[in-house]
Amino acid sequence: MDYLPYFLKHYDLDLQPTNSECIDNDLAHILLYPGAHIATSNPYEHYHHGIVVDVNTPEISIIHLWGPTKETGRIQTTNLPIFLAGDKNLLGKKTRRLYLVNYEDDTLEKRQTTVELAKEMLAKADEIKYDVGTLNCESFAYFCRTGQWNSEQIERLKKILMEKALEIYEQVKDANEYNRNNIASLLRTVPVDALNPEERKLFDELCSKM
Repeated sequence: MDYLPYFLKHYDLDLQPTNSECIDNDLAHILLYPGAHIATSNPYEHYHHGIVVDVNTPEISIIHLWGPTKETGRIQTTNLPIFLAGDKNLLGKKTRRLYLVNYEDDTLEKRQTTVELAKEMLAKADEIKYDVGTLNCESFAYFCRTGQWNSEQIERLKKILMEKALEIYEQVKDANEYNRNNIASLLRTVPVDALNPEERKLFDELCSKM
């Protein structure tokens, strides 16, 4: 079971990227452009990110970091319908909202550089390994756009863990078995690999109370 929606709904947490806007999927060919940083999600889900590299194709070409498991995640190409569905096997069964992430002082040159960098990373796909904290789909897209590695949604998840640590602890301390299971479900959503030593120590202390 994917516990992240449960966690996000419990704390009413939205991971929508800063400076992003939801756009009509049917207008993608008009609103998107080579070098666009896009994301997709539905309410109370994580956001998947990618870079548009070509809009002059029937289904819009995208480069993203994705895999059915963490171990198999790699930089690869896809198209917009599969990107929105989440997997080619989900085409026609699921779709998600489309978001365009806007950048200040954007220029045609910066967009072209974004495409070039995404293609360079694609050529080195076998050398680049997925890491939830430092090299995930969002940090890849952000790096292509800005030259810096950053994952805003990971930072938000870590922040809520630190802010709510006492609350979680108090719930665990007096919880019955049913509520302990619910709290354990919340903790399972935390991207443990992204925690620094201090945060990991706190996380381990919480888990030890379960």
